[in-house]
Amino acid sequence: MLFHHCLRRVTLIAVFSVAGVALAGDDAYYTVTSDWDEATRGPLPRWRDGGRPDFVNETLFPYIVPTASDEPTSGLITTPPEFAPTDGVLYRYSSGAWPVVVRDLVVSLTADPTDDEIAYVVVSDTNQRNIATTQFSAGGADMSKVVFIIAPNDSIWMRDYGPHFIFQGENLAIVDSHYYPGRSRDNFLPTLLGDDFFEIPTFDIGLYYSGGNYQADTNRNGYITSLINFDNPGFGEDFVAELYDKYQGVDNLTIFPALPGSVDGTGHIDMWFYLIDDTTAIISEFIPGSNPTAITITNNAADFMEDVMGFDVFRVPDSNGFHPQGGGFDAHYTYTNAFRVNDRIFIPTYGQGSAVHNQRDAQALATWELAAGPSIEIVPINCYDIIPAAGAIHCIVKQVPRYSNPNPAARVLTPDGGNVVVGGSEFPLNWAADDDVAVDSIDLAYSTDGGDTYQTIANNLNDLGSIGWIVPSIGTSDAKIKVTANDEFGNSGEGESAESFSIVNADRTTYDFSNNAGVDRFAYGYQTSSWTLINGRRRPTSVNAEVDTFDASAYTRMASSNATGGDTDFNRYRSRVPSNGQESTHIFEFTIYEELEDILDIEIVWEGYADDCTQAEIYVWDNVEENWSDTRGFFGDNRHFDNHATNRDENLSGNITSDFDRYLDENGLITILHYAERSRWRTFHDYVSVTVTHTPNGDLDDNGSWDLDDVDLYNDCVTGPGGGILPGCDAADTDGDFDVDYADLQRLQDKIGE
Repeated sequence: MLFHHCLRRVTLIAVFSVAGVALAGDDAYYTVTSDWDEATRGPLPRWRDGGRPDFVNETLFPYIVPTASDEPTSGLITTPPEFAPTDGVLYRYSSGAWPVVVRDLVVSLTADPTDDEIAYVVVSDTNQRNIATTQFSAGGADMSKVVFIIAPNDSIWMRDYGPHFIFQGENLAIVDSHYYPGRSRDNFLPTLLGDDFFEIPTFDIGLYYSGGNYQADTNRNGYITSLINFDNPGFGEDFVAELYDKYQGVDNLTIFPALPGSVDGTGHIDMWFYLIDDTTAIISEFIPGSNPTAITITNNAADFMEDVMGFDVFRVPDSNGFHPQGGGFDAHYTYTNAFRVNDRIFIPTYGQGSAVHNQRDAQALATWELAAGPSIEIVPINCYDIIPAAGAIHCIVKQVPRYSNPNPAARVLTPDGGNVVVGGSEFPLNWAADDDVAVDSIDLAYSTDGGDTYQTIANNLNDLGSIGWIVPSIGTSDAKIKVTANDEFGNSGEGESAESFSIVNADRTTYDFSNNAGVDRFAYGYQTSSWTLINGRRRPTSVNAEVDTFDASAYTRMASSNATGGDTDFNRYRSRVPSNGQESTHIFEFTIYEELEDILDIEIVWEGYADDCTQAEIYVWDNVEENWSDTRGFFGDNRHFDNHATNRDENLSGNITSDFDRYLDENGLITILHYAERSRWRTFHDYVSVTVTHTPNGDLDDNGSWDLDDVDLYNDCVTGPGGGILPGCDAADTDGDFDVDYADLQRLQDKIGE
């Protein structure tokens, strides 16, 4: 099974276990600190951890923040709107969290034999799976269209913690945002689903936002509320818009005011706004006597969507009223918290409550039918029991987009351009492929002339997106990889590296803590209270103690990638637990001994994680800007080299391919910052390394220096342009082009003369 998001054609109950539950292997663990017990404490509500703030002096009118970043080189990013073709729907089932609502949704989705959408149901263990199977079957669900995913989770609010699906080019991928800090299992689930179940690329956006506070149309417009500003202090709206553009494919981000906290406990847009399609929107209309700010916000939004965005707007009743079963909580009885699956729209109703609810249910149903048109079926789901938790059915589901092109789509992930690859070595090739049914086989090829001609690497592969490629010993700066995806019907699709990469004859020197730790390579760290203490400081005063002062074996623990367990695995360095309000912060410094002019590439790898699914980031010190950088021209807070938020070891990594003097000082020192974005959580460091790819050293007699004896030996190695390299003459190819010619001799002589 190549790509799991094509499971809509399964004919059996499918059960899949993600890491930490039933999978074997080195990465088969997860680490969480969540201890919420639904059986004894009840289900977690949807409203925001710490409560909903009210925003002082906030404008009550929506406004647009445009973006201006370039199209990604590796494929245009787009967010499929909720009215796009849908393969299935993700749910989370727990017998302790409104199981009847989830049962009704799964039954309604799967029972009709003319519908083929899959119910992907996340459960915490086999017991919950068995209970769900019994309930779904008794309710009339078609269990051949149910796929259970056993994975750790905290709550039912699937919409908010993700995954957020995107297309990169034509290939499906996942964006993972931050979720509530106290729900680390939920926060980690999107990465687990992407890596272990759907097996598609995942990207960490580094932004605190919930999926219920984001909707998109097909014209690259995104719609959110001002909660985004409160949840990401210091980012600024331009930077927020930039992140939405880079990760979600949004060119214009519309920010609406959030409803008052007394009306809505979430601040999310899905509690009063929904896009049926590219021309039609449903917006709440609060009944007379409701909160006047809520009335103003929604009326202004309706005018904006009609007058500025050109939508036909339909209004459904809304109120903030007493809920008899909610202990006096003023429930927000929304009718916009709905979701669309192809030609069906599922809407919330509340009819068992009172005659007033019955009347409003009928009014809302009639409005939805009018707005959606006769070709769309409206499916009511009773949400009377769940609505006091500040959410209904849109909040607890996530549509899985459907790839509907009969021809497969393929995309090269690595090498995608700009890479420096050593000829004769093994290099990982990674790709993504999608099809409307299933990808049957993969063909791989390489080019050394920019894609004009290709040579076969392998045909008829059926693995899951990666192989180790033995790189040919051919010097070129114009190499590309092509991947061809084939289906069983003879259809195919191709993708190639977005830009050329280089194949060179080179040596690789790895600097890590397996030797010389504490001599010319160091790790310092503990904690800082804020980015202010780090910004513009190569060695913050609060991060100046070597890690072996806290743990005498710290360097040994970071010397190799050998941790296979969770938090208690002492094969990794376990940082001290930061104090309240402090964030785990570490500096790594390595002295690099290669000459600048010999360096072709610098690869940085940090392996580990930050506890409780806290975002971990690495930065590289820029000697010109004198600040932390992403090595791509951006500096300071949140301009990281790489980032992730997981509960198991993963790599933060990247390559520097130019301007090496910006990152190596006059003594060859490179400085790397590892920073955890949330206070009080420790970090776990399994392996840290800097690998320098550099041209052969020209030391033919291997005496440790370039001298005239090497020049004498060089004469026996000359083959000329296109002549290749004679046995024993690798070191003579001083420019790495797989020939030994007079250009190499000139470089050798220049070195001797220095």
